Amino acid sequence: MSGLIATTATLGGCVAEVQAAIFSLPIEEAAKATGVDVLRDRYGLDGTGITIGFISDSFATAKTFDTSGNLDTYATNIANGYLPSGVNVLKDFFEPYAIDEGRAIAQLIHAVAPRAKLVFHTGVGGVDVFGQSIQALAAAGADIIVDDVAYDPAIDQEPPNGLINQAIDRVFNQGIAYFTEAGNDFPYPIYGHSNNSNAVSVGAVYYGNAPSYSSRKDGTVIEQGQLEPFSSEGNPDSLKPDVVAPDGLAISFDLGGGSRSDIDPGFFSFFGTSASAPYTAAVAALLLQADPSATPTEIYNALRDTADSPVSGFDSRLGFGLIRGDKAIAALGVPKPIPEPATTLAMLCVGVIVAGLSLKRTQRKSQTIAKPSERLTLVHSSFTRLPPNT
Repeated sequence: MSGLIATTATLGGCVAEVQAAIFSLPIEEAAKATGVDVLRDRYGLDGTGITIGFISDSFATAKTFDTSGNLDTYATNIANGYLPSGVNVLKDFFEPYAIDEGRAIAQLIHAVAPRAKLVFHTGVGGVDVFGQSIQALAAAGADIIVDDVAYDPAIDQEPPNGLINQAIDRVFNQGIAYFTEAGNDFPYPIYGHSNNSNAVSVGAVYYGNAPSYSSRKDGTVIEQGQLEPFSSEGNPDSLKPDVVAPDGLAISFDLGGGSRSDIDPGFFSFFGTSASAPYTAAVAALLLQADPSATPTEIYNALRDTADSPVSGFDSRLGFGLIRGDKAIAALGVPKPIPEPATTLAMLCVGVIVAGLSLKRTQRKSQTIAKPSERLTLVHSSFTRLPPNT
């Protein structure tokens, strides 16, 4: 079950309640690495009042199975607490090769932001369908939109003024934050709408529940916290990807080549920037819940400016670094409502302890093109290619 567990601290006659997060999927390593545990434990954030639109292949049309070989469906996901009821499916995809990657994305979003409302639209069918899906999600009330759909770089059909980029620009100017995958195509560079300056492009760093995993392709061992070798590189003189975020995250069913059951017993591990992008979008939902007046530009810059990186300056593989929700919320100026564990117990009796934030949504500020912080120097990296079939 997702949600919060309350524990108490007592001093004299005072009792203060502190919340401890429970995630619907085992994502604790990723949550700790990105400060999501702090957002849930200390701020009481769970996505309440935020609607997240997501775009992928299909949501509930594929025949999928769990690690025990049992049929895994949207209904079983609800029963097991992996998904909420009432996901708004505007348009699904029904071809035989659908794999319900949209449902896998939804599970990750729900694990991070369990109270957020979810709206889905397929992005398969051409650039016109993709563009329409973005606009449809905006019309359905999405505050944040994320996709994991990309064309083959050899036949990229999305120029800067293409239908997808036009739709992203339009929703951005309406005050809707947009997140997309950087791609799993290294050494090929990021292409298509993932280069849009009004969207956040997300690369992948391994943060599964095992200390490391071995690539099935060539036996390369990827350690916890290591950049995925397949995560795409930005183009020369660009500031893409914007950030990196966890992949190798647990989901309940088999995505075929995009997941593995031998890393996290009882779950499949979801690899690639298709996992890291929705994870980041869900973190953004928590930030927006905390500061409903924050514009997409402010959220983008909070994530970029507070990201952790092992290199000095901007890196063409790591972007500005690994997202840190606990630092990003401070950059937005949101005060911490619950004392840190090291704070003296006397402070637990001072003021009002807030277990959750319920803030009235205010009108979003007008938007301009997002400009990443210029305090970092552009650095291009060189890594050995590892195909995404891990």
